[in-house]
Amino acid sequence: PNLRFSCLWAFDGNDSLKRMATQPEREAGDTRIFHESDYFLPRNFVDGFAGEVKSRSGNGKGPQIVGDVSDSESDEPDVAPTSEGDPTDGSLDDKGLEQCVKNWKSAAAEEKKKKAWGVFDETGIFASACRHGSIMWVADMVRSGELAKYPLSMVSMAAEILDPNTMCGYDIGCKFATTVANSSLGKKCKDAGHMFCVNAFHGYTHSYDCQVKHHPNVIDGIGLEDLETLERVFSSSNQLAPIVRHSSPYRRRQLIDAYFRQWDEDKYLNCGTFLLNNYKQALASLEEDARSLDVLKAKLSDAGIDPSDAALDTWVKEERDFFLTLGKEHPWDTFAVAYVELLQRLRQAEAERSLRTSHFYNSIPTSYEFASPTSHVSSYASETSSTARIEYRRRKAVEEYDRILSEVINMEIRMNISPSERWNPTTPQYVATLKYLEERKYQRALEKVQRLVIQRLFELHKLNLAQTGELTCSCVKLSSGYKLRTHLAKSLQTRCKAIRRAVAEYNAAAAKLPEPRPPLNWSQVSHYGFLEEFLLLQDTRNDIRDRPWGNVHAREAMKLRRRIKRAEEEIQRCNVEVRRLHTAIIDEAVLFHAVRAELKEAGNPLLIPVQEFTTRRERINEELLARIHQIHALPGFTGVKTPGVRIGMRPLPQEYVRSDDPSVLIDIGPINPSPPLLSLEDVDEDDDDETTEDVGGLMQYFSTFKV
Repeated sequence: PNLRFSCLWAFDGNDSLKRMATQPEREAGDTRIFHESDYFLPRNFVDGFAGEVKSRSGNGKGPQIVGDVSDSESDEPDVAPTSEGDPTDGSLDDKGLEQCVKNWKSAAAEEKKKKAWGVFDETGIFASACRHGSIMWVADMVRSGELAKYPLSMVSMAAEILDPNTMCGYDIGCKFATTVANSSLGKKCKDAGHMFCVNAFHGYTHSYDCQVKHHPNVIDGIGLEDLETLERVFSSSNQLAPIVRHSSPYRRRQLIDAYFRQWDEDKYLNCGTFLLNNYKQALASLEEDARSLDVLKAKLSDAGIDPSDAALDTWVKEERDFFLTLGKEHPWDTFAVAYVELLQRLRQAEAERSLRTSHFYNSIPTSYEFASPTSHVSSYASETSSTARIEYRRRKAVEEYDRILSEVINMEIRMNISPSERWNPTTPQYVATLKYLEERKYQRALEKVQRLVIQRLFELHKLNLAQTGELTCSCVKLSSGYKLRTHLAKSLQTRCKAIRRAVAEYNAAAAKLPEPRPPLNWSQVSHYGFLEEFLLLQDTRNDIRDRPWGNVHAREAMKLRRRIKRAEEEIQRCNVEVRRLHTAIIDEAVLFHAVRAELKEAGNPLLIPVQEFTTRRERINEELLARIHQIHALPGFTGVKTPGVRIGMRPLPQEYVRSDDPSVLIDIGPINPSPPLLSLEDVDEDDDDETTEDVGGLMQYFSTFKV
């Protein structure tokens, strides 16, 4: 089957693998440059994207470090803002993601507070990996933090090498998506269907209106993947930190390259277990969540709410649309408010103009006579100065009135209001807008509290911290790891501070209303568990308590429905990946036999190291085939049990198929080269090109060995 995303991958930066810069008074002993890596991207290639994004007001995540601070008495390094922007600086303004960017930059600011940062040359690495954990590309972060050029270089490689329609996870993927769209890679990525989202773990610290669009849990086709691959990679690679800290640039890269090579070999060995565990997890989720969903649907039916899958999917869309517009004024409100405010200013300016004009006219004596400047000099100068001040104030009032009148006319043209229909204090629209203006500050303060409280409630719901007696039954199960709870608790603590400030603003605005509203109690708001408890919502223009998706059982049903869909997608992806792995193992066995046969016939001394390499590889493949067999034996397995055919290759020989059941793969045991496998002579000339290329590459690889 066709998958929505051909590849799931992720990238992120890590500052643990730093290297101390060579001191000016010392000479480097090892000046070699390590070029033998398939992981590291060349610095000149990465720097080619340095001009793509400019820093916005010095808010870049990574300041460029300059100068030598080894002799500095200050605890802080000497840094200078760089013109290069971070991954969020190249995007268009998006008010809905401001909080996400703020949190991300705040986390970066914590890193920049570390002492002695400026003594490092390479300040870390920026790496990418597929969902199975295999490393794709690595770039050195040179005297900087996480600049936009590092992820952009990875995106460029992906656009050139990977198949279309990929999904990439990144801590700030929500904002980085628009950065890519505005870069030179924008059109290529859009045409190829490359997309970006936030990681599951970090995504919970983003604003809720971001989560309903960019979190993996709500994206169709992503399965149960969390895209936190790099967190696991860095958790292991940090062991290298004390080794590479004082090494030479050559040795540092060599050690990192060797480490990731071993890492990839381990991940290949573990690939079968990875797919087996994912398949089991998806099957368990389907069974448990489907049972829980049926219970909740029955409760919704008893409450008179349609619990069908179509209704649940509709509620998800309504929830997303609601949060996208929550707290935002309608365009009519904005224009009407601006128009009425201009009319109020126009009346004030008109009154001021009349006052200053009248004052000017009244300053003219009734028995005015022209006086020569040469006569009565002192009296003339005094009167001229006084008259000039009056004239200045009059002209200023006239010009202010004319300026505001021009703005009013422009606004009336935009709102299709003719001069004869200009609003006045008796016009119904004016009265309604004026009333709205009086309560606007109160409404905005109220909706700010609403938005923050709803976000907190839904985040607590993810943690299953806000429970009622009905939701503690075994049919509704939500588990969260300790680290996830700790991570979210810190985010919610910050969110609670914002709610406390919003409550104070609300109480101040409520007290100024013509009919003052009762103040809110912070301790009461902080302990709200579900939307039904937030009675304040009925006093806003966006009351969601009566909406179906605001019901506690409906929200739990929506979550389970999403999990079931993600589990179904995970099974579909595992079916594809299991068969691809199966096919690759068989094709590799055919290739190994052909290479050994050719070397043996030619009496080539490379036969011995080739046999050692292929024997080790075949033992790993035996383990993978055993895991594939376990996946095939799962009660809920829905994939194809036979290997496929690689594009450009011939179908598998019959020796690889059991004679009693041609639809089932035979060999789960050792891959023994003794059966009559394909050799180079057995391959037709039309199918020979790709096999010959593989054989040549393998022989060239072994030719570098010392025999």
